[in-house]
Amino acid sequence: MTATSKEERLTELWATPHTWYDRLGSVDHKIIGMRYLVTALIFLVLGGIEALVMRIQLSHADAGVVSAEAYAQLFTMHGLTMMFLFALPVLSGFSNYLWPLLLGARDMALPRINALSYWLFVAAGVLLYSSVPFGLAPNAGWFNYVPLASGTFLPRSGIDFYALSLILLGISTTVGAVNFVVTFVRMRAPGMTLDRVPVVIWGTLTASVAVLFAIPALTLDCLLLYADRQLGTHFLDVGLGGDPMLWQQLFWIFGHPWVYIVVLPSMGMASQIIPTFCRRPLVAYRAVVGATIAVCAIGFIVWAHHMFATGLPNQVMAFFSAASLLITIPSAVSVFAWVATIWLGRPVVRTPFLFMLGFLFTFMIGGVSGVMTGSAPFDWQLTQTYFVVGHLHYVLIGINLFPVVGGLYYWFPKFTGRLMRERIGWLSFWMMFIGFNVGFFPMHIVGMLGMPRRIYTYLPGQGWDGWNLLITVGSFLFAVGLLVTFAEMFRARRHGAVAGANPWQASTLEWSVSSPPPAHNFTSIPQVASRDPLWEHADEPVHTRLHEGPALDEGHQAMSTTARSAEVIGAVSMPERSRMPLYLSVAVLGIFEALLWRQWLLVLIMLIATVIAVGAWLWPRVGADHDTSPLPDDRHPIGQWAMSLTIATEAALFAGLFFTWFYLKHHSAIWPVHTPPELLMPGINTVILLASSAVLHWGHRGGAQPRRGVITLTMLLGLVFLALQVREYGRLSFLPTTDAYGSSFYTITGIHGAHVLVGLLLLGYLVLTTGRTPRRAVTDRRWLSNVSLYWHFVDVIWLLVFGVLYVLPHLTS
Repeated sequence: MTATSKEERLTELWATPHTWYDRLGSVDHKIIGMRYLVTALIFLVLGGIEALVMRIQLSHADAGVVSAEAYAQLFTMHGLTMMFLFALPVLSGFSNYLWPLLLGARDMALPRINALSYWLFVAAGVLLYSSVPFGLAPNAGWFNYVPLASGTFLPRSGIDFYALSLILLGISTTVGAVNFVVTFVRMRAPGMTLDRVPVVIWGTLTASVAVLFAIPALTLDCLLLYADRQLGTHFLDVGLGGDPMLWQQLFWIFGHPWVYIVVLPSMGMASQIIPTFCRRPLVAYRAVVGATIAVCAIGFIVWAHHMFATGLPNQVMAFFSAASLLITIPSAVSVFAWVATIWLGRPVVRTPFLFMLGFLFTFMIGGVSGVMTGSAPFDWQLTQTYFVVGHLHYVLIGINLFPVVGGLYYWFPKFTGRLMRERIGWLSFWMMFIGFNVGFFPMHIVGMLGMPRRIYTYLPGQGWDGWNLLITVGSFLFAVGLLVTFAEMFRARRHGAVAGANPWQASTLEWSVSSPPPAHNFTSIPQVASRDPLWEHADEPVHTRLHEGPALDEGHQAMSTTARSAEVIGAVSMPERSRMPLYLSVAVLGIFEALLWRQWLLVLIMLIATVIAVGAWLWPRVGADHDTSPLPDDRHPIGQWAMSLTIATEAALFAGLFFTWFYLKHHSAIWPVHTPPELLMPGINTVILLASSAVLHWGHRGGAQPRRGVITLTMLLGLVFLALQVREYGRLSFLPTTDAYGSSFYTITGIHGAHVLVGLLLLGYLVLTTGRTPRRAVTDRRWLSNVSLYWHFVDVIWLLVFGVLYVLPHLTS
């Protein structure tokens, strides 16, 4: 078959028809990535408008542009929009579009999950902004501290919009993170060993791993807040055994890793773009990768430096202050690598490089001010002032937005096949750079002059007027500079100069294909031999082969490789277009809207619709087998990796639940006030659940085909477990609404019971589908393996629940 006929065949297999109906069901990573980018930039504009209105209000003393309530809503919506609806989604847009191209792959590992992640992101944004027409926008700040956000002080439902939209966004972010990690593990081109992975990939990979363990804390936090406000629980009610500080603990357990989640991919972009324009490989690649991983890991142990002013013990503050200083070391490694790359290279100053230089400058200022706030005595003085606002914006705009705009200029030719004008790019950069520093650096000064955070007006004569006017002017200049970039993007998309495949003479695989890329990305799967495959010298002994690999043009297939050495496993059949991710997202949005207005019947209806949508998604189609490999010894296929990562993030959720239990137990003066539950019925339930796990394990030992009888028996034992659990609830002397102890007990056991129910639904799916098509033998075994893994996890969690909630109280009473 000739190259032309191969390309035509692959285009036919992979291209998405241009009708709107077909494009709604597209699972093409490039289409999804572009949707992410456009949607995130729309939210950036909304958040920017909110910020500018606030700056007009603060530009002079005693201003009356907006009321205190309107300012509180603007302040909260601005923070939520920028932190959650722009900062990470825009990076997800870049990553979704570029990852398969950088890795030499046809698509992401889980294309329909990829589409689901996007539609859930849109649903979360719609849910949050649907509060605005009702005048019920959240108004307690993006950090939403309790008790201000409790039902006692803010009974309006704006806070419920906050809690439920962040839970929904957390689901979107988590499934997206699973997709990124599995793609990294399984979809790299042959020969792309860990030492040859493009450095930009490592930033998103570490952020995705962090998402799996950070998001559950926020999800749990918002769930507890919603339950306290709408269901009558008492997690955050100090009068009945709760503790408002629990909100801050969980929020910042999530919040500080989140800072690095939205920074590390940007740092990866800088590590990729700077070497391109310095015409040399990145200095100390391995050190930069190690530093990226170290920043991610250390980010999980510094959360309490946001809480130095809350009365923490001195020993605790000393530990977290030291951890905050420690994280500067790996960050400095990356900075030194960038500077060394510039120093040792031959820089060609183009617009993307300019934005990376601006990023480097703002990164250093944000890092230095971060070290200052990491010192407890300094933080005590300035934590409630505008100094912290200045630091936050240097971190989240300077270190996120500058690389994002630089990335837009850098990869715009790949997205569209057109170039933006250099003169306009330079104009945009200098307006943004000057406006940013004029707008946000004086915040540090006005903060040291005593201006508090979170105020909507101030009295004249305090020395803040001139500084605030300067800040407002700088903010508007920054916004105009950003609008210049947007205007140039719109112009260049149709009228820009033709870019060609590799206008920057870059080194990575995405520049080896046409601009924009073909629907199938690569006509032949590349065989990678170096870290910079497009910069290889002619005298090198081994070369990357761009056009000699397999075409995989016999079906909708992608290449699967091993996790460490990227050796070929086989071809994986990829799913075709599907609108089920969209339908499922609509059903899930319906659940959250019904929860918002406490329409419990509608909640039930939408839950049923969700189950039906999932069933329709998973239902086998004749001739389709989306998790196949021609090699039978592939012991860890894509589905098993996805299930393992899902279990990991679920384990983090239960870790948060147990943290909540012990935190409240330690801080409550009335814990518990009830007699510990009896052990007999929970003990019997433990035996039943363990028996179900043993039966399921026996049923597919040695990789046997699923047997309906074994699966049915497992389901019966699970149903008996749930029935006995419900019966036990009727025998308890307390309710979820009695006090914090009852709230915690019912929530932990209830969430575990929900996991049992999900496991039963998965087992039911196996009973209905096993053996329905002749090609499903391998898939049936893998489905059983994945469901068994989940069921065993649920059983292990029950052992912990039984030990902590039932046995331990008897041992300590």
